[in-house]
Amino acid sequence: MAVLLLTVACGKDDSDEDPARQRLRTEVLTVHEALKTLPNSPILHYQLGQIYRKYGVNDSALVALERCVELYPPFAQAHQQLAETYFEAGDLQRSEAAWTNTATFEPGHLETWNNLGYVRRQLGNLAGAEEAYLTALNIDSAFAETLNNLGQVYREQQHWEQAVECFHKAMAADPTFRGAYINLARLYEERDELDAERELLIEIRERFGRTSREGRYASIRLEEMSIGGS
Repeated sequence: MAVLLLTVACGKDDSDEDPARQRLRTEVLTVHEALKTLPNSPILHYQLGQIYRKYGVNDSALVALERCVELYPPFAQAHQQLAETYFEAGDLQRSEAAWTNTATFEPGHLETWNNLGYVRRQLGNLAGAEEAYLTALNIDSAFAETLNNLGQVYREQQHWEQAVECFHKAMAADPTFRGAYINLARLYEERDELDAERELLIEIRERFGRTSREGRYASIRLEEMSIGGS
């Protein structure tokens, strides 16, 4: 079990200590006292991990959460916290493993599958990402974020028609989901489908406004197309 070194320098009053560190020490020591009585309580180790995460002590959080799932493997929320903490630390392999465990023990949670797909895509596992996104869409077929993400996978796989279909479905499910519009516009650019791209860029500019980030992108791209004679 990770134990944070909670000491006060000699000659300093407790009032000189950073308030956040004081709160961390108080909360950690409270859980440690409970662990003296129940050392194998997965709930207490989970609570300890949550405390460390809250204060940004992620190494200790990982130790506590790993102990939690060692004691009780089906603890889906603990696997989720591990997945998020490993992702924040840049450890995509362990994050993917933890998201997989989360999905195993809580298979009906859409965002778990969406996050698993995202991490797999970051790892270059496009087939695995596609599988995760399709599972998410079996839970909610109109979840715009997953539709957009799946479109990105198909785009990288050069499955153009499927990608276009996913982006259109994302836009239909949530007309304010800006990423789907931009991703579709870029696909049209890559495919040299200039008429379709121009029509979509005009729609982007009108829908989101010329001063929005998306509107500025559309205006710049339309100007490039005009200069290039496209």
